[in-house]
Amino acid sequence: MQLDKFLPAYQYHEIHSVMVKAPPERVFTAIQELTPAELSRLVFWMLAVRNLPARWMGRHAPAVVQTGPFLQQLYRGGFIPLAEDPGHEIVFGLVGQFWKLSGGEAPHIPDAQAFLACNDPACAKAAANLLVTDGGDGYTRCSTETRVFAPEPSTRHKFAFYWSIISMGSAFIRVLWLRGIKKKAEQVSGSTAPGNKR
Repeated sequence: MQLDKFLPAYQYHEIHSVMVKAPPERVFTAIQELTPAELSRLVFWMLAVRNLPARWMGRHAPAVVQTGPFLQQLYRGGFIPLAEDPGHEIVFGLVGQFWKLSGGEAPHIPDAQAFLACNDPACAKAAANLLVTDGGDGYTRCSTETRVFAPEPSTRHKFAFYWSIISMGSAFIRVLWLRGIKKKAEQVSGSTAPGNKR
């Protein structure tokens, strides 16, 4: 699993998954093509609330828009594409002071190598994946795992408080994201199945 390469050690993590009645390649395509318009409106509301403090303080926080792949919008919002195993796994990450209302300060992390090399004790590193595996009997398991590593005790203490507040909302966004992937993959898979009309 590529995620292990980028954040093998961590103090916080969460895993969510869904079983999809579609082949793995269709599920992976759905991950790449899913747009915000195909997600629950709750995702827009929750992400907007998350970005409000930064906007109030004059910091750049890109708004989520209806068109374009949701995954690409995450990248424009600050996440870094770290790795892709075509048809199987996508990994992305972020380095920063997530617990600060303004978004805090963070080193410039332009690519995967910079993410691996970063060891700023004042920042936490977060990495997450979307993983597709064959579930058997015509099903595919689509999962997402999020890991966070805080290098210093003071940083861990700050992040722990932040995590206690946002972890439930963060988990809910991931659940809604997986549901959106499932719905898109199953709709397309069903429309192109033998005996069905396009």
